[in-house]
Amino acid sequence: MFRVEACSITGAIMRFLIVDDDSDKIRLVREFLIGQRVDAADVLSAEHAAGARMLLEQVSVDVLLIDVLLPVRRGGQPHGEHSVELLRQIVEDGTTPSPRHILGMTASPDAIAEFGDDFRRLVTQVLHVAPGEHAWRDSLNALLLLLQRIEDARDANDYDICVLNALRAPELEAVISSWPLTLGAEQILARNILYRQGSVLLNGVERRIACAHLSQMGPIASAHAATAMLAEFRPRVLLMTGICGGFAEHVAIGDIVVAEKSWDWQAGKWSDEGTLATALDQRDPAPELVAEARGLESVLPGLYAEYEGPRPSKPPRLVVGPMVSGSSVVASLDIQKVFRNQHRKMAGVDMECYGIYYAAANHAGAPVRAICVKSVSDLADRAKGDDFQTYCSQMSARVALEMVRRYFSR
Repeated sequence: MFRVEACSITGAIMRFLIVDDDSDKIRLVREFLIGQRVDAADVLSAEHAAGARMLLEQVSVDVLLIDVLLPVRRGGQPHGEHSVELLRQIVEDGTTPSPRHILGMTASPDAIAEFGDDFRRLVTQVLHVAPGEHAWRDSLNALLLLLQRIEDARDANDYDICVLNALRAPELEAVISSWPLTLGAEQILARNILYRQGSVLLNGVERRIACAHLSQMGPIASAHAATAMLAEFRPRVLLMTGICGGFAEHVAIGDIVVAEKSWDWQAGKWSDEGTLATALDQRDPAPELVAEARGLESVLPGLYAEYEGPRPSKPPRLVVGPMVSGSSVVASLDIQKVFRNQHRKMAGVDMECYGIYYAAANHAGAPVRAICVKSVSDLADRAKGDDFQTYCSQMSARVALEMVRRYFSR
């Protein structure tokens, strides 16, 4: 017989499978696990190799505890070859789903002498499980502690900052040239995200950082990249800098836009009359980062004065307002009216911010604070030009640097 039950350890699904034809040994191991605060529903059991194989194919198992001597089916004779064959199917052939950890167990010294070598090649450890033995309890308890630490680590931050840019040049280049960074060689993540990791010096403290750029533009690409970086680096802060479009009644060329909310303006249903019935899904940045950014107005004249290349005729202003995202650059004034009507104070438009905020809002791991800080390089309702893209990339990077300096100093 075998049973299927699901359980929870510190909020994460975790299953143990004990495979043994000795019901007393199953009870002994089960009672030990329960004594270590594992819920009884966490433990599955099977009495033969066929039952174990069926369970492994039906449900996800984290820890397999398998006897050295097993029958193939109910009523069969236990033998080490049956256990070894099951392990080979799991570990070597991949024909049976593999648990995260596999431990062998036996009460028979003779079984260890005959099949121990094969077992040790295929399992993490072989435990001598018997009523009068105690060493197996220590080994199993050590594994439980390891599993607990792994689960705890998933809810803890690893890196301090991840910077994600839409463009390698000039946006990421501006971060690398203006931040006090020490970065390693370029690597690849999730098949198409190029990144470098290292440290950034903030207030005399080395902070861990990863910097990356998208392989293509748009909210889907930014959501994909942000999700991959959040899973890989578990940062405290996810940051996007760079350039954006703006609207003349709210911003000027060079102004810094802190996106206090973002959404995909194209979400909804187009009617036969050419109107869009919107289904806005507004996503917000971290309020504490927005608060830090609001206090940076006074540093902008100094950053403007320090910049030596081509620049607008006036220092930038800092504007905290909505930034709408879409999957394409929109030059048509008629289409711009569609998304401009979605919010009367819309300050900026880009192709990535919504994807960043969406990924952060739906991240299930360590807590992350996300924000987009961009500089207006063209006015979406005017003729476009690339004259100030380098300047705007530098300014957004430098403003973001001052923001994270202040945030990490608190």
